[in-house]
Amino acid sequence: MALNLSIPQLGGKNTTKDFVISVLSYDWPLSIKKIYNFIKKKYGYKATYQAVYKTVNELLKDSVIKKSDEGYMLNLLWLKQIHDYTEITQTNYYTKSRVNVIDGVKDSKIEGNIQVLTFETWFDVEKYLYYLQKNYIMNSGKKNILCVHHNHEWRPLFYMRAEYNWVKKLIGAGNRVYFLCANSTATDSWAAGFYRKMGVKMKTNAKCAETCEIAVFGDTIVQIYIPPELQKKLHNALEKSRSVADVDVPWLASNVFEKKTDIKVVINKDAKIAEQIISQTVSRFQ
Repeated sequence: MALNLSIPQLGGKNTTKDFVISVLSYDWPLSIKKIYNFIKKKYGYKATYQAVYKTVNELLKDSVIKKSDEGYMLNLLWLKQIHDYTEITQTNYYTKSRVNVIDGVKDSKIEGNIQVLTFETWFDVEKYLYYLQKNYIMNSGKKNILCVHHNHEWRPLFYMRAEYNWVKKLIGAGNRVYFLCANSTATDSWAAGFYRKMGVKMKTNAKCAETCEIAVFGDTIVQIYIPPELQKKLHNALEKSRSVADVDVPWLASNVFEKKTDIKVVINKDAKIAEQIISQTVSRFQ
């Protein structure tokens, strides 16, 4: 069945369907009589009881709402479908158009299967990559392999809960994850332990990310060109820290990850190249 996008549009000319969904979005479960009374009282809408009755049954048939012994309520599965649909659509527009709506994007160019995005900050890059990976992998309908090559593995310092949830969801769905980290500072080693406990295959002090950092999944190759001055600041800060507790996280945030600059991200759709990179990465763990 096609996704029913019966999203209420309150303001202007509205339908009985708009009002029913709106009422059930803040109060539930309700009988048809209570829905009818709420619509009349809250919106002054002159719908007949028969119109509300008919609309409720249409929404029930379309699985937008469901019925319990206590009354009618919105279907959480329908709400999740709406959420997933908007995320997928947003990601598709991010990757296929001149995406001025993406946070931190300064420029976007498309040539064939290759797109080049220019971001303002490193944090903006990470936010984009998170949604790109999440929506492609989790909605592809098959088990995937995600391969990532980084110079340093700093992400749990800032996104520990988000990273934990994301990786657990990835691996729990049957996907495989391989991380190569070029360095082996105390923070890199700590992050490796964090990821390994969740089932990620990870190596530190690995030869990788010499020209750029990469992420590969499906037929997609993402290359991230971090400015050398930012890489040097990050490296020096992590290199001098004997433990994770010694890392000056606020300093890194303001001087490295929120620093305004130009970061190029190249996205290439090429199944053969992606397969080759994934195969080479996986072979380093055998």
